[in-house]
Amino acid sequence: MKLKLATAAAFFVSASLGTTFAQDADTPPQMTIGNGETNAIMMDNLARIEGETTYSVVRVDGEDVSSLRGSSTQLQFSEVTIANNGWIVLHPVIDGRPDGDMVSGFTYVGAGTTQDVAIQVDHPVDAGDKFLVMLHQDVDEDRVFDFVFVEDGINVEDTAVFEGTRMIAHVFAAPE
Repeated sequence: MKLKLATAAAFFVSASLGTTFAQDADTPPQMTIGNGETNAIMMDNLARIEGETTYSVVRVDGEDVSSLRGSSTQLQFSEVTIANNGWIVLHPVIDGRPDGDMVSGFTYVGAGTTQDVAIQVDHPVDAGDKFLVMLHQDVDEDRVFDFVFVEDGINVEDTAVFEGTRMIAHVFAAPE
């Protein structure tokens, strides 16, 4: 992205000075989303499963345990294929754009093909709500989803899965 911006800025400055130049390097290919040859999220037969979740909360003094029951929704994908152990992750789409700073849910998947993979979302999900679903590799193989941000950009330790310039991801609307 920085290269594209620098190239565009250099062209703008040159053009405004009345000079032209040949671009030294080809423009890098654009990133796309979808399934790859060895990694995929099957979007057909996407299912919605409603339920209740019970959360246990232990008080600081350690004597009392209280529970909270709330509504939950699971979104179930018919098949997920991933070359290395990793995660299937949901990001909400807000104002028409996927919000990579927020995670709505995630589920661990082992290398290979897994059938009927469900992701629990513990906030209300209305039919038609949009999400970006994508794969992340469990880089350090600890089965903990490491999703870390740094000030000068996003640093995701369990990295997004790409095949070439294709990120294994889909934007979709939640079913009824």
